[in-house]
Amino acid sequence: MYRLALLICVILGIAGKPALAEPRLALVIGNAKYGTEIGKLPNPANDAALMAATLTKLGFNVTKLIDADQKQMKRAIADFGAALIAAGPDAAGLFFYAGHGVQIDGENYLIPIGAVIEKEADAELEAVQADWVMKQMEFAGNRINIIVLDACRNNPLARGMRSSTRGLARMDAPKGSFIAYSTAPGETAADGDTKNSPYTQALTKAMLEPGVAIEETFRNARIDVLNATGEKQVPWESSSLTGAFYFQEGAAKAAAIATVTTPAETSSASKSVAAAVAPGGVIKDCPACPELITIPAGGFIMGATDNEADSSDVERPPTQISVPNFALGKTHVTRGQYATFIEQSGHKSDDNCWVEAEGGKNDFVRGKNWQDPGFDQGEEDPVVCVSAADAEAYVKWLGKTSGKAYRLPSEAEWEYAARAGATGAYYWGDDVRNYCKFGNIADEAATQTYEGWNVVDCDDGYVHTSPAASFEANAFGLYDMLGNVKQWVADCWNDDLEGIGPGAKARRTGNCKMRAVRGSAWNGQPAIGRLAYREGNNVPTAYYNYGFRVARDF
Repeated sequence: MYRLALLICVILGIAGKPALAEPRLALVIGNAKYGTEIGKLPNPANDAALMAATLTKLGFNVTKLIDADQKQMKRAIADFGAALIAAGPDAAGLFFYAGHGVQIDGENYLIPIGAVIEKEADAELEAVQADWVMKQMEFAGNRINIIVLDACRNNPLARGMRSSTRGLARMDAPKGSFIAYSTAPGETAADGDTKNSPYTQALTKAMLEPGVAIEETFRNARIDVLNATGEKQVPWESSSLTGAFYFQEGAAKAAAIATVTTPAETSSASKSVAAAVAPGGVIKDCPACPELITIPAGGFIMGATDNEADSSDVERPPTQISVPNFALGKTHVTRGQYATFIEQSGHKSDDNCWVEAEGGKNDFVRGKNWQDPGFDQGEEDPVVCVSAADAEAYVKWLGKTSGKAYRLPSEAEWEYAARAGATGAYYWGDDVRNYCKFGNIADEAATQTYEGWNVVDCDDGYVHTSPAASFEANAFGLYDMLGNVKQWVADCWNDDLEGIGPGAKARRTGNCKMRAVRGSAWNGQPAIGRLAYREGNNVPTAYYNYGFRVARDF
């Protein structure tokens, strides 16, 4: 049996108080005893009971309904919205639904007990629109609202419905939100062999971990679901959070870090590496090697939708991609790391870089290079004025030095890692004004030097490059995936994403005189500071806003 677990939507404002400082309210609904037309479901009541018990432990005042009809569902949801208003602006609300759900014309509906839906138009009369639940909670105006929809299996009402489709549609949440799917939009997820779904079981377990931010909670749940389903089910998140939220306060567990000083690993070092290669672990293969973050296998939709602001056909068609596990540089390669490479390898970088020339115009200038890009840098700043050829030489040297399979990431790997489950324009959500918390881009600081730029309405404190990891990481623990410097990747350039799926290829063929470039830079305009943005450039050419980060296989 299959189940489709839709969505977790967390509507968050600015979280300035401890997790338990706010009143916590929850409404939990589990629908299982449908009629013969739909069939009884084995898990929703169990999932609702498990979620209710977990939320009670976490300090939520829980109202639970089992096998509710439409009137009962709508009344309970309306009362829940009113209770949130009464609780005040600091309240945290959580809505959980387990049961059947259906997508019709791109709209998602929760199916009550007793619903009679024989044609598409019946859904509005007989079901509960998922977006209506979200609006009820948004209207309350409280600081934190969480919606968890665990809507089951393939569409049970597909017969006679031309526009109904497999799975449920992606839903756009209001500003300051976190959206997580138990699997990719439009996909189904395994029901599991126990009394609870793999997703609900993993999520309730992750919620109880002390000192774990909400983003990490869902990442931990995703890893457990991947393991439980043999990586067939990939939970999905999109975040536009503007503050922190913890289900359970307390000290978080320390992350495992592996340090390997020689290719010939001792047995104790091997044990450390084994711990580090678990998703989210940190690897450092040699003293000169950059730190890596292990990225779990999974799937995602690569590229931009037709309605994404500032997007272009270069970023389309959006394509479902499967990505095996790999490791990716925690940050860009720094000037200090690149200097070690130059010293030990004898590599000669091109002494010609696209920089700011006289008169304020950009041009290729002889004598400008990674050591002198035209602005001051420290050893911890990302190296710039390096070409794709320079980046390839670096990873080749790193492989020989460490004995590991170092390379540049593919385009698909880069975007998967950058999104870290996010489906919006940025890995923190859709609000560009939050850019300065997460990345270095053209902003108010840049206007001190560059007049007339179209900038983000915030101040990150840097006109040019910033030291690595100066801003907040994404959900995978990666820094500067957007901002600071653009990044060369392994793929040859292609004018669109046609034919890129379904697997994440190590290197895509195409115009191999050019190389794909991902991410944005310190001088990037807001329109190109998005996750889906992509461009290409000549392999031997160096730019003052281009750098790279490394990847490796296990």
